[in-house]
Amino acid sequence: MGAMIERWRGGSALLRWLLGAPLASLHVLATARDRKQAQEIMMRRSERALASCGFTVEVSGTPPPPGMACVVTYNETSFADVLAFTATMWKHIDRAAAADVYAWIPFARAACRRAGIALIPRGNRLATERIMAEVVEAVKAGERAAWGGEGRLSGRDEVMRFKVGASLIAIRAGTPLVPVAFHGGHQAMPLGSIRARPGVIRVRFGEPLPTSGLGEDAARDLADRTQAVVKAMYAELGAT
Repeated sequence: MGAMIERWRGGSALLRWLLGAPLASLHVLATARDRKQAQEIMMRRSERALASCGFTVEVSGTPPPPGMACVVTYNETSFADVLAFTATMWKHIDRAAAADVYAWIPFARAACRRAGIALIPRGNRLATERIMAEVVEAVKAGERAAWGGEGRLSGRDEVMRFKVGASLIAIRAGTPLVPVAFHGGHQAMPLGSIRARPGVIRVRFGEPLPTSGLGEDAARDLADRTQAVVKAMYAELGAT
């Protein structure tokens, strides 16, 4: 009976989120006068989805304050982590990137643009480089930008290898790279499952990693070091 209730809880929450996505995007476009208002609308929507699944989010560490130019990079295991990201991270970042898969939702591309979310087309290197250049300029201007480390939802209870995108942006902008670990999404709702097990998704901010003096040839090493930090935090969160 418990498993059936959890599947109903998770399935109905996901269905409401998906079916409501076009209307939510229209709501952003119709009512949000600026980027922050658009982000707040998305944040409240994810908070409701988390609550309906029985998930809570706990944040620890020291998030970057407003005006601290930086690149925030993180891991993601499942859609539960995506909801936790949207519900909590907009308090600590100014813009973000997401997979272009969300563009299939009617009006979502324009709504994401309003909220400062760049949709990254998979396999289109030129378009990705163009978006990265825009993010670099925004970070140079003092913004906090979030860029996923793994480049996708891992679907596994571990931190997968980080790509070099976030490291390149931080190096090009000459700003720190802030590692963030998400833990609990895989346990709460594994990728590909609709079963929502009530629980806590923990988000931990690590110490900023400096990029001063680094060239682009150091991006791979920086990505590996960042992944190691996130992996260590992930293990610590899993042990609590």
